[in-house]
Amino acid sequence: MIRLFLLTVLWLSAAQALWAQDAAYLIADRIEILPNGTLRASGSVTVWHGEVQITARDITYASSEGQLSLSGPIKLQDGSGTVILADQADLSPDLSAGIITSARIILSQQVQIAAAQISRVNATYSEASHVSATSCFVCNGQTPLWQIRAKRIVHDSAEKQIYFDQAQLRLMDVPVFFFPYLRLPDPSLKRATGFLVPELTTSTTLGTAIRTPYFIKLGAHRDITLSPMVSSRTNTLGLKYRHAYRTGIIELEGAYSRDTLLAGQDRGYLFGTANFALDTGYALTGQLQSTSDPAYLFEYDVKEIDRLENKITLERSQSDRSIELRFSNYHSLRDSESNATQPTLVTEAIVQQRGYPGGLGGVLDLEASLLTSYRSSTSPVDGPDSGDEVDGYDTLRLSSLAKYRRDWVLPKGLVVDFATELEASQYVVRQHQNIAPVNTRISGSGALGLRWPLAQRFASGALQRLEPRVQLARVVSNSDPIPNQDSTQVEFDEGNLFRFNRAPGFDLIETGTRVNIGLTGGIDYPNQTKIGWEIGRIYRTDSANSFTKTSGLGGHVSDWLLATHIKTPLGIELVARSLLKDFGQLTKSEIRASWRTDKHRLDATYAGLTADEAENRDVALSSLALKWNYQFLPDWLSTSEFQFDTSIGEPSKFKFGLEYANECVVVDFSASRRFATSSTLTDKTEFGLSVELAGFSTGVRNIKKSRQCGAL
Repeated sequence: MIRLFLLTVLWLSAAQALWAQDAAYLIADRIEILPNGTLRASGSVTVWHGEVQITARDITYASSEGQLSLSGPIKLQDGSGTVILADQADLSPDLSAGIITSARIILSQQVQIAAAQISRVNATYSEASHVSATSCFVCNGQTPLWQIRAKRIVHDSAEKQIYFDQAQLRLMDVPVFFFPYLRLPDPSLKRATGFLVPELTTSTTLGTAIRTPYFIKLGAHRDITLSPMVSSRTNTLGLKYRHAYRTGIIELEGAYSRDTLLAGQDRGYLFGTANFALDTGYALTGQLQSTSDPAYLFEYDVKEIDRLENKITLERSQSDRSIELRFSNYHSLRDSESNATQPTLVTEAIVQQRGYPGGLGGVLDLEASLLTSYRSSTSPVDGPDSGDEVDGYDTLRLSSLAKYRRDWVLPKGLVVDFATELEASQYVVRQHQNIAPVNTRISGSGALGLRWPLAQRFASGALQRLEPRVQLARVVSNSDPIPNQDSTQVEFDEGNLFRFNRAPGFDLIETGTRVNIGLTGGIDYPNQTKIGWEIGRIYRTDSANSFTKTSGLGGHVSDWLLATHIKTPLGIELVARSLLKDFGQLTKSEIRASWRTDKHRLDATYAGLTADEAENRDVALSSLALKWNYQFLPDWLSTSEFQFDTSIGEPSKFKFGLEYANECVVVDFSASRRFATSSTLTDKTEFGLSVELAGFSTGVRNIKKSRQCGAL
């Protein structure tokens, strides 16, 4: 009550010009007005003026001199996130100017600046003399890991910039660099023109190189980053351009190089993306990928891709309708592929509509699609040594598809499901000596299935699930031979066990009568452990089909499909899938395992394929990949990546990284070894090192301050 009473008296005092303004407020334990008109507040004093707030032990205001004196401890905060701690201060009545002694400035709870004296020129500028600046957590009497000593600094809170005069960068109080003039961004600033963190690398292809990125702010919505890289083997200028619009963004990234690897040649790459949300509900996206030669992306560690794809996509997805239009251009970087005989220009269009017939029930899906492909080759055969292989043809396909499905629940929980499809496609083929120029295909499908979902709850609380399922399906098609270019690789998995057509595209159709059987089960434990599995197989009346041996779908009887997934509360997750022949031979297998804890993030993947000439694989292939992130100390993180070609017993990639990161510094070291799989590439070993002084950078990362005074 005493505070409320004193505040009311102060509020009604018209004699004090300062406090008669609506923009200034004061509250304190004790307030008195001396005979000479001086106002004195003591105790827990708080002053507000706009977005500025000051707390102090004592405040004295002399109206005749227009001077506001404060004694500490003092804490001044403004709306920009700046905090000033001090022992003594003399300020103007509006708190925007004055002198503060024995002070510290704290910017965005990240950077602290200690100074003998701070002068607030106005609400925008703060000037300090004989300063020490750091973002490290510092206990009394301790030396920070790094600091910047300067004769004078100026902090511009409007532009969010810090200017240093005669600055020294010190590591453990040892001077390492001197800067006559230095400008650094305020940590609250998101974008500012200036140098970014440099990076030092050493590789067997480029030698020892240093990259010094420079960020240029072109406006509120545009910026560009120039990244010159210099070494004894290359002179490279990298760039990254970003432009944000009201409805989307464009990004371009590339580099231009002159090196000794391909002497006398201009080398480089250009990648780009565009994403726009149109007012009509459509999304417009684009992708640009280009490189001067197949080896550039590998030698300069840009991206691990062996095919370039340039595309423009227009699409809209709604609850009952989907529309997509895509124009694509492909360029292969593989030694084994000729771009003259690859479908380099592709146009795709698809419209899908879903409905729920009121009289019939169930779900009705309608689809119309268009696909065109162009190859630059003008020959109907692929070279003199190609045999019967034909690769230089062009195609146009126009298709329509209608799908209907419905379920009925019978007594005892039995479920009967019915599905039917009708498809019609028109093909126009050019430059194919074995295929007619115009071909029409009409196919129809029907299936009737029975499944029995079962569940049992145990006394322990565990829930067990079991669902046997059988389906009788038949597909008929009337068509002359059609070139297969969208279904050359077929995957047999639990997602398509009961589908009419297991091929991913339209060109390949699985005809005939067949019986699909499957058994799905699992158990959920009270401790959040979950185990699930599925077994399936296909029996056909006709063994004639176009599936490859490795797909597991050839012949009268398919391979056994085995799939399982396990998830535990310990952070362990396992997903496995295999195709198994009757006598125990694995034709295809895949295992993915992960482990997640506070300290560990481990991912392991194994894939194995048997030899299959139809998929251009003369020998069996298998590989093992491991990724492991280990936070072995609060500030230390190790990263490891390992890829091993188990079919030949040789490694294909190894990468190791070590990062030290606390609230004020980030040191990142990396080492990698990559083994070439092409005659145009060579093996590559690379080392990298970067050091970032956290705090004085735009877009401050969220680094926790785990250290405490007195702790080890």
